[in-house]
Amino acid sequence: MGLGGIGAAVLNELSIRRVRPLGLDGCTIGHDLGSSHGGSRVARQAYFEHADYVPLLKSAFDGWDRLEAETGIRCLHRIGVLLAGGIDSMLLKASLASARAHGISIESLEPSELRRRFPQFTLPDGMHGVFEPGAGFVRPEAGIDANLQSAVRSGAEIRRPSRVLGIDADDDGALIRTSQGEIRAERVVVAAGAWTSQLLGEIDPRITLVPQRKEMVWFANRGERACSSAGMPAWLIDDDGACGDGVYYGVPTWRGQEGPLGMKIGFHGPGIPVDPNVKQAVPQEIVDRFSRDMKRYLPDVLGEPIAAQSCLYTMSPDEHFVIDRLPGRAAVVVAAGFSGHGYKFAPAIGEIAADLAMKGESSLPAGFLGFARFGTKAES
Repeated sequence: MGLGGIGAAVLNELSIRRVRPLGLDGCTIGHDLGSSHGGSRVARQAYFEHADYVPLLKSAFDGWDRLEAETGIRCLHRIGVLLAGGIDSMLLKASLASARAHGISIESLEPSELRRRFPQFTLPDGMHGVFEPGAGFVRPEAGIDANLQSAVRSGAEIRRPSRVLGIDADDDGALIRTSQGEIRAERVVVAAGAWTSQLLGEIDPRITLVPQRKEMVWFANRGERACSSAGMPAWLIDDDGACGDGVYYGVPTWRGQEGPLGMKIGFHGPGIPVDPNVKQAVPQEIVDRFSRDMKRYLPDVLGEPIAAQSCLYTMSPDEHFVIDRLPGRAAVVVAAGFSGHGYKFAPAIGEIAADLAMKGESSLPAGFLGFARFGTKAES
């Protein structure tokens, strides 16, 4: 259920295993109502969010490479990722720790070297850098396209638009009521993003999956090379809260860029809960704030804003993913709560969800993302 970035990867993985998977989605392909549009997602392996994610990231990067080899669709662009922050930045420290623990190639940059290597940025004195040359960005729309093409070639069936009205499930199977009739399934994987709670109801009072709307703004470039992937990596700036509770990130322009042109800027931080069924335009005050704040860091190379879009985060209570069989309804696997940093993992999540659906456990080390951490009766 759900054929966005995660659901498409799950469907493809199941189709490879020859289990006659059926993919359902209430929207037509290419929509911009969920969490899998916007042209790019930053993809790192030296992960400051938690070192336990790194093995999953290594698997995901391998999966993106396999998908490109199979379909000819390039999804992962390895242009490097730069993190900048003060000497005490926990983001930089945690990234360095993850890299050392898992053998990720990174470069630690002193302030003078940071300014020399990336002169397009105007950063406060004392800011250090961590550069990961093997990182970059993933194209979400391309990833969905590639996974769905591969899944259909391997025998998957897709029905869209097909709205799911309800699910009755136990440990042995499920009855799915849709706008096109009833479906009996041996197993169900719910990868419905911001609509997960509406489909499943309350899982447990301790487990909330809350949709939040986030904004993305694209800016014209004053210096074409300075803001293109030829001269700029994807980046994230930890300014210790100078621009609010969160961090700005950016993806430069690249050859063949789809969707809005220009450099993409986003802000990763707390948001306001929203109804995912109500699409809202990006408020002008958000665009103005992005413009004002970016003059602080890219004053000489960034032009005026030229486009803006919104997307949805689905936030779990601890901002870590939720991937597990549903307590009391083990026929249902939940892949949700990706909290704004999940898309890059899609090939690995596809494998984990397929494992849980077919075997009840996964060979990938994903147990830390299960329901047990919330104090519930875990199924895996």
